[in-house]
Amino acid sequence: MKPRAPAPEPEHFEALLVSGAAERRRGNASRALQLLGRALAVDPRSFDALVHQGLALSALQRHEEALASYDAALAIRPSSADALYNRGSVLQSLGQHDRALESYDRALALQPGDAEALNNRGVALNELGRHAEALQSFDLALAVRPEYAEALNNRGNALQALGRHGEALGNYAKALAIRPDHPGTLNNRGNALRAMGRYDEALASFNRALMLRPDYAEAFCNRGNALHALGRHDEALASVDRALALLPGSSEALYTRGNVLLALDRNEEALACYERALALWPSDPRALNARGHALEAMGRRDEALASYNEALAVDPGDDETRWYRDLAARMLAMPEAVRLALAAQREGRPEEAARLCRELLDAQPDQLDALLLSALLEHQKGHHPAALELLGRTLAIDPRCYEALLHQGVLLHSLQRTAEALASFERALTIRPSSVDAHHRRGNALQALDRYAEALASYDRALALWPRYAEALNSRGNVLQALKRHSEAVSSYQQALAVRPGYAEALYNRGRALAALKRHADAAATYDEVLAVRPSESADAYCVRGNALHALERYEEAVASFDRALAIRPHDAEAVNSRGNTLRELGRDLEALASYEQALAFRPDDPQTHFNASVVRLMLGDFERGWAEYEWRWQNWSLKLPKLPIDDKPLWLGSDDIAGKTIVLHPEQGFGDSIQFARYAPLVAARGARVVVACHALLTDLLRSIKGVQVIGTDEPPPAFDYHTPMMSLPRAFETRLDTIPADVPYLFAQPARLEAWRRRLASRDARRRIGLVWAGNPKHLRDRARSCTAERLAPLLTLQDCIFYSLQKGATAAEVVKLDPSGERVLDYSAELESFADTAALIGALDLVISVDTAAAHLAGALGKPVWILLPFAADWRWLQEREDSPWYPTARLFRQPRRGDWDNVLERVTAEVEKLPCE
Repeated sequence: MKPRAPAPEPEHFEALLVSGAAERRRGNASRALQLLGRALAVDPRSFDALVHQGLALSALQRHEEALASYDAALAIRPSSADALYNRGSVLQSLGQHDRALESYDRALALQPGDAEALNNRGVALNELGRHAEALQSFDLALAVRPEYAEALNNRGNALQALGRHGEALGNYAKALAIRPDHPGTLNNRGNALRAMGRYDEALASFNRALMLRPDYAEAFCNRGNALHALGRHDEALASVDRALALLPGSSEALYTRGNVLLALDRNEEALACYERALALWPSDPRALNARGHALEAMGRRDEALASYNEALAVDPGDDETRWYRDLAARMLAMPEAVRLALAAQREGRPEEAARLCRELLDAQPDQLDALLLSALLEHQKGHHPAALELLGRTLAIDPRCYEALLHQGVLLHSLQRTAEALASFERALTIRPSSVDAHHRRGNALQALDRYAEALASYDRALALWPRYAEALNSRGNVLQALKRHSEAVSSYQQALAVRPGYAEALYNRGRALAALKRHADAAATYDEVLAVRPSESADAYCVRGNALHALERYEEAVASFDRALAIRPHDAEAVNSRGNTLRELGRDLEALASYEQALAFRPDDPQTHFNASVVRLMLGDFERGWAEYEWRWQNWSLKLPKLPIDDKPLWLGSDDIAGKTIVLHPEQGFGDSIQFARYAPLVAARGARVVVACHALLTDLLRSIKGVQVIGTDEPPPAFDYHTPMMSLPRAFETRLDTIPADVPYLFAQPARLEAWRRRLASRDARRRIGLVWAGNPKHLRDRARSCTAERLAPLLTLQDCIFYSLQKGATAAEVVKLDPSGERVLDYSAELESFADTAALIGALDLVISVDTAAAHLAGALGKPVWILLPFAADWRWLQEREDSPWYPTARLFRQPRRGDWDNVLERVTAEVEKLPCE
């Protein structure tokens, strides 16, 4: 009998356990198993050895054995949270998510704040489809450890499963901020972007994941999906093939490959891919549905119908598959007469198609496809009521007929029955939720109803389903323009043009958006592209191109563009009106007036054209008709005039007796206008009225120099009143003609104390000519670019040695005085002290002359009776009339006009020569 071996020393057991654990931590799982096995041979009930053995087995993917090791450990120590956690991880690896969840719950009962267990519990819940509960578990994990990148990534996955892709994207961003180079998170981020229709960004995310992990099969598959959505099918196929080379048993990659092949019309290969995918996952409803598409494309409709039915057996709520199933069934049952009628319609024989449908409907009044085709034929002939009646019959037979609902919506929209059209499109979407056409047309209806935010969401949904839908990209640009988001609109039009380079509508609309951004040169170039595509029919393009050229001050070209538009569409009131505006800029006022009169013949009640005509009439001295038409300004939205403060009180235009009544005269446009027409206030008072003049706060002190009237700020409530009149309607009220302009100056006065103070200050200088200078007006004025110049333009005046100049310039351009006179010796700048027009009036009163462009300071000098020389652009404002060098409004004014557009040099040369002729004090 052999002697028994001596029992191993306890130290030998401990050495084996410690060595095995150390090898596992170093990643030597096989060696660790050998050592731990020897330790367990010594002590089979060692809890620690069993746990370490389970970890080593897990590392070697021997999950069943690892599970047994953890179960043995838990039999010894049931309250070990770590062993329960590890057991849950193994169960998850085995796909036993319900058992894993139970293991995590037991671990968390023992150790509630374990972030890893909470995170893994969330993953198990996600796998079980309990996404809302998973979200709660991830939130608990992140409450314990806010910077837990894995939990942030997994939380994003739960949000994606709940359809909350934007929120998921935010979680992936946080995870990547902590762990920028994590391929899994980059892949998940790409999926979220793909679900949101942001395919280019998704592609970049997948590419980044693959750069970090070149053997990442799932990312290759997802990348293929993104490329497929972008229409880059050959690249998509190559990407999916890489995924399958890495993971041949991926049903997802096979399904995706089938979709790409189907898009390439390689239907038999697509079918083979779907069959392989279904061999791996027989109950995948997506693959069953897609197999139906491939079979239909191959003409095997019986088999396609069977495939759709299999898909619906798995997912009865899939409306899209149901529609395809019903359509396949209808195609199988379609009578031969309908097939012949469809062929005739496709071949351009509509009468033959209509005859075949009529004969069939006489025999079978409820034949659905004959009714649908008949409706289409009536629509194509322009017989909309007849088409609607046929669609109504169709829907009475089958209220869920998608084609009838979509067609009905299109007809109703064309008849401007927009709310009804919207209802039709929405019913169509209940049947086919993934119909890009219905989403797009729903967006069009919402846009027509001014429900822009909803329209944008509808277009985005269509584009998420089909990113290369050029019409939807164009429509999306239109709604972004309506929302004043012009830069985004330009981007949407450019995407449409990338899909369809010669798309005239998108080119035209891009031009409008560029014009709205004041990128007029780009807009004009865009319209040139439109006209290259449609040279003989694009009246709109010629018209808007003309407007862009007008904005670029290329007026002769603009007129030519409007003329081309009118050659195509002679009665286009908008083009005729715009042509008139351009002729005005060219100084061709009589031709401009003729254009406006022509536009009004086409559109008699157009306020903008009436206003434009009034300005030319006033320029020509036709005050009687000019003042009457000038009243149209209140209906001209482009002027953005303030609302009239009527309080249900009547407008006074001169006919009513106002003796003993109170009348409010209120401002409407610029400071200069208030100063010019304040001259009428004493005339109104002379009619026996109590006159209240409302004005901007900067004018109150100045206008209080008018005797016999009350002056209030526009921010003050007016007293009770009986009538009101806008300041610029007063010439009409008094039937002002050229020879009856009230021009007694001064009618405004500087405050004596302020005037005397300025005289004393200016007297300290040498007794020379004292001249005030103003070179720029309000930059917000529509024509400020033409009427204003830069300070440097006034440099010739500074060569005059017997003058001293004073800057009266206010606003941002006041600082330009430094460019004119860097030393500050020739142009004295007191503009900082001019806090109101009363201050400016006092300084002007102490000067000998004011030289100013057409702005409020010029009006102020004229109203004070001070000599004022006004520098005018080539096409000057209406109040300066034509060609005159004097002004009937201001007897002390001299006018210096540009001989050519923009020629300030000529103007300043003449002004300098005239100043030299003035006597010195």
